[in-house]
Amino acid sequence: MPTDILVAKKNLRDAHAVETAVAPLAEGDVRLAIDRFALTANNVTYAAMGESFLYWRFFPAAEGFGRTPVWGFADVAESRCPGVPVGARVFGYFPMSSHLD
Repeated sequence: MPTDILVAKKNLRDAHAVETAVAPLAEGDVRLAIDRFALTANNVTYAAMGESFLYWRFFPAAEGFGRTPVWGFADVAESRCPGVPVGARVFGYFPMSSHLD
């Protein structure tokens, strides 16, 4: 089951993992399995400045919580997008999560 690490926007020390539901992919969508990501001082900045610099808007979460953006690697786990094959390796800007659609 996919997992997100949620961080309380008003207390960055309050973080916990939650399982998330899987929805079917729409035509043109891709599901990434996030393999690894880096945690750096930049990630603290993304979280601390999340409201004013709009970082929390990249990956929505439950009210009062955010999914901190990170840079990392993922593999295409499921694809309904022509030209994006399952198994393709990508580098990008992801949430602290196990998966991203």
